[in-house]
Amino acid sequence: MARIRSSDQGVRVQGLAELNRALRGLGKEHQRELKETNVKVSQAVAQHAQQRAYSLGGVAAHVAPTIKGGGGTTWAGIKFGSGHPEAAGAEFGAYRFKQFKPWRGNGSDAGYFVYPMIRADADDITERYEAALDDLLRKYDFI
Repeated sequence: MARIRSSDQGVRVQGLAELNRALRGLGKEHQRELKETNVKVSQAVAQHAQQRAYSLGGVAAHVAPTIKGGGGTTWAGIKFGSGHPEAAGAEFGAYRFKQFKPWRGNGSDAGYFVYPMIRADADDITERYEAALDDLLRKYDFI
């Protein structure tokens, strides 16, 4: 059985490979509902990241419109920076280029707008997925 856990590192799913195999075996209608859930959750986090980027101003505000959520049956993600090579510098900072905030490293506090929002929304992400999977399992008599 897959277990969803949130931490300061983000959201982790133990047994994800097994869960993905089981989800691929579901019918098209079930897969469509899972994809919709993945898209909704990732879009909510992307919207929070956009708001944060706008509030930071400067280069972060410039790349804020590029922050988008998306997903498929077995994945959800956030992309940013399409057509804006400066997006990575706005998110992670830099030592060398002064138009960016200082580099924040690649640890648990990395990032200025996307990664902090993923961490901040981790509990909500977990709750939304647990509720969606429970609803799906009940709706189609899997439990």
